[in-house]
Amino acid sequence: MFRFTLTGRIGRIEQVKGDAAIIRISLAADRLVEGKDGAWTKTEWVSAVSFDETLNRELLTALAIGHLQVGMAVTLHGRIEPRKRQVGETTITDHSFVLTKCEQLPKPAQTSVGKAAATAA
Repeated sequence: MFRFTLTGRIGRIEQVKGDAAIIRISLAADRLVEGKDGAWTKTEWVSAVSFDETLNRELLTALAIGHLQVGMAVTLHGRIEPRKRQVGETTITDHSFVLTKCEQLPKPAQTSVGKAAATAA
């Protein structure tokens, strides 16, 4: 079995077609790209899906009460499931990231500069 661990910021959490049995989470993470014109950051996106009813209830409850929000840093754990499908005469292998666990990461501690900026606002 193939396993994954993804860490990033939540871009979207949604029920698939209103079905509480399927939840999809889009996760964003930045990476540094270096090119001939210098370095910049590029945002990469990954989508994971959960079919676990207990986990889905926990995710929807956390979302409803504000414990889980877009932009929040999380770590997702799960398994990678290869899936074959036909497109015309060609067989294509896709991979689904099936979510088994979601952990909220602690917020970074504010520095004295960050506290001063928050107070001034």
